[in-house]
Amino acid sequence: MTPRRFFALGALAIVAASAACGPDQIGVQPAGHGDYHHTELLGAVDKFVTAGRTPEAYAELSRTVLALRAGMDRSVSREAELKLMVLALAPVQSVAARPMPEQADALAVTVWPTLLAPEIEADELLVRRDPKAAALLPTPGEAVRDYLVRMCGGPLAGDCKQVVPEMQGAVVAAIATRRATERVRNAVADCVMCGADSAWHQAVRSWESLDGMTAATISDVQRRADPDNWPVAGNAAEPDPRLPEAEIDTTGAVVVGGQHYGATERVAAIRDLRAGSAAIAFHVRPETSLAQVRGVLADAHKAGATRVAVIARDGRYPWPRKIYWIADGTGSRTGLRPTDSLQLLLHATDAVAAPGAIARVDG
Repeated sequence: MTPRRFFALGALAIVAASAACGPDQIGVQPAGHGDYHHTELLGAVDKFVTAGRTPEAYAELSRTVLALRAGMDRSVSREAELKLMVLALAPVQSVAARPMPEQADALAVTVWPTLLAPEIEADELLVRRDPKAAALLPTPGEAVRDYLVRMCGGPLAGDCKQVVPEMQGAVVAAIATRRATERVRNAVADCVMCGADSAWHQAVRSWESLDGMTAATISDVQRRADPDNWPVAGNAAEPDPRLPEAEIDTTGAVVVGGQHYGATERVAAIRDLRAGSAAIAFHVRPETSLAQVRGVLADAHKAGATRVAVIARDGRYPWPRKIYWIADGTGSRTGLRPTDSLQLLLHATDAVAAPGAIARVDG
């Protein structure tokens, strides 16, 4: 590696290490008349830094690198790989404290695709590239939700096809972070001159820290996001109108925003959640007894709700959300017992009713 190129790499390391500390005065300048697209690479990095290291700026940097890759030699492609992995830290860290849906909105089609993709390599006649790699990139104008559903139904199906769409972002984030951690380790290890600058190794440690945080929670996310946690929707279900909603956990507590409200607090919690809406929906596990469902229904009425629904899901990927309206004393009788399950009630309702019918919980 030439001294000129190493100087550019060292400057990049300093920029990357200070990314979380606010604006700095250090930029990465093009290194004269480089060959094999080296000058263009450094110019693209400089543009990314000048633009504030945002997710959108990273997406543009990634597109530029991919466009240049065909003319890179092995040395320039290694440098591009190292820079892409280190510079991705800034946009990822900039949203790390936000709720996962907001992180997905910021990163899913800007940063994650590059982290998920194969490493940057020079074109060589004897190298066959993965024909599926292009599927990891977003299509023009592709929405975040559509991208995540496509990834989890295709290239990443083994990791997140059994995850409902609302929680796929957390799983894809964990996969992207794990992949980035592997790639940055390899890139720094492959860089002979990086040993002289601790900033490169700090970038590796930063990715390892992010990877540890996501790995610690991903099993719980996959467990909670399994479609089997919802009843299976049938003929009598109708499209989800996105009502105010709460989860009923296995102890009967109402869960709103991660907070659990027990028997003495359920009515107040539902009233606050309802916020004046006449209708409310509950995520109730399919094996919940009808006696327990009646208790939830009664508390919802005490809280002022006049219509109550339970959330179900279509039985096929991507597990679209549906609802069933439930009531006590209204609707067709099913002859079920209080100990029978919510899923059995919904199946019985499907057999005799049309979409929008009321599932009667009192048998």
